Parts: sequence; C-alpha cells; structure tokens
Amino acid sequence: MKRLTQTTLCLLVICFAIASIAWTPWGAIYESARDERSVAQQADDKRISLDIKGQMANRDGKKALKIHSYCFMGQVFLIGAINDVKFRNFSVKAAKGIKGVKRVKTHFVKESDTTAADIKIATKVRANLIAEGDLSATQIETEVMNGEVVMVGMVRSKKDAKLAVKTAKSTSGVRKVTSFLISPK
Repeated sequence: MKRLTQTTLCLLVICFAIASIAWTPWGAIYESARDERSVAQQADDKRISLDIKGQMANRDGKKALKIHSYCFMGQVFLIGAINDVKFRNFSVKAAKGIKGVKRVKTHFVKESDTTAADIKIATKVRANLIAEGDLSATQIETEVMNGEVVMVGMVRSKKDAKLAVKTAKSTSGVRKVTSFLISPK
C-alpha cells in the first residue's frame, strides 16, 4: 500500500512538471515551433486578439469575459455565449477596426446554465483529439457552449480538419460541431 502511494505521488509530480512546461518559455518555444505560421504572423495575430479583448474589456469587463477572441492569419473569430446583441455588434465593429484584420467570423449562442456539462464535454473532446494518432491537435482550440463545440485554429491539411470535426462529433454529449479550422494554402 505504501509503495502504491509513493508511485502515485511520483506520477502526480511528473504530470505537474510536464504540465508546467506549457507556462514556461520552453512551452512557448515548443508551441511556436509547431505552428504553421511564421513567428511574425503569430505575434501579429496575438496583438490583434489582445487589442480586441482590450477594447471589449474597456467597454464592459463582465461582458468581455463572455466572448473569446482568436486570430489566425489575420482572420478573427469571436466566439461566446452572450445575450446582449449590442455588445456582440460592438465586438465585431471593434475587431474590424483593428489594423491587420482581414475578416471577422462570429459564433454566438444564447447564455444558459450548462457550464458544468460543457466543461465535461470540452475535456472529453480535447482528450479525444489528443488521442487521435493521425491528428496534430496542438493548434486546435475548442469552445463548448450548450453542448455545441466550436473549433478554431491551424491544422496541417483539410484532411486533418475533417478528422478533427469527426472526432469531436463522435464525442458523447456533443450536439453540434462548428469548424473554423484553417489549413495552409
């Protein structure tokens, strides 16, 4: 019994150590190296996302938390569960006004009390994407709202995008999948 506890503790420490790499410079370097975009494009996309979030937060900090902003190759994706149509419209207008934005796509749903179920679904979808051996899921972000999965990010090919969608759809609890996955040209 004592040996089992020591083994479990050791495994937990190793897991935490590996997980913590994601929040270190080495994690950022790994993420950058795996990205299909140039480092300059990654930096510009990050700046665009932060500018959008900043404008939304300056307008209404609480509502800004309900909308997630992603940017890949100058394409902005605003995703969230928010009922306030005026704030939705403001977020789109703010995004379109930022230098470097080529296009803005949205996926808004009505707010509901499905957070616990959505977190469970998101965890299962992420695990299934990682477990899919033929798919590089490191650049795929997922949002789950009311059982709907929205996927954004970079994939190696259109085939990978289709596989990611198929994997998400096969996850129990998923009602619908919307894909904003981008493959290099």
